Amino acid sequence: MIAKILGALFVVVSCASVGFRIAANHRAEEKALRNLIGILDYMECELRYRLTPLPILCRRVAADFPNIPGNFFEILAQEMDAQLSPDMEACVAKALRTSKNIPAITKNTLELFGKTVGRFDMEGQLKGLDAVRSECKRNLDILGSNRESRLRSYQTLGLCAGASLAILLI
Repeated sequence: MIAKILGALFVVVSCASVGFRIAANHRAEEKALRNLIGILDYMECELRYRLTPLPILCRRVAADFPNIPGNFFEILAQEMDAQLSPDMEACVAKALRTSKNIPAITKNTLELFGKTVGRFDMEGQLKGLDAVRSECKRNLDILGSNRESRLRSYQTLGLCAGASLAILLI
């Protein structure tokens, strides 16, 4: 009888942890997008007023923003240095494959970053950064709509699914 109770408790805790993990991933995506907006603001200022070359700028971003996705920019700088004629889109794609801890929505936004930055003149790059920033804000608004109720629902569904599965197994 004790084995059944422990097994049921294990099932409930396991399913509940899945719900809590989904909610934590949602929060991590929001945090990464907020960090990326700060990085884009920083990059725009650096490009506009200091005319910092992209590999140096990426290293500064990695040093000044150590959180996700700031570490991505160190890998990106290494990729740009490794190529003879860097294609920014290819460098970003390779850096994204190397960076494992970037949330999916942020990865999509960084792919857009690779398509716009490093390919045009200064004004084109600044417009590209603005487009990426707008995409970040749009994604952040989507994630933020009904945020609290959705996160509570994920957690509750995990707990209820575990409880119902435990009842079925007992």
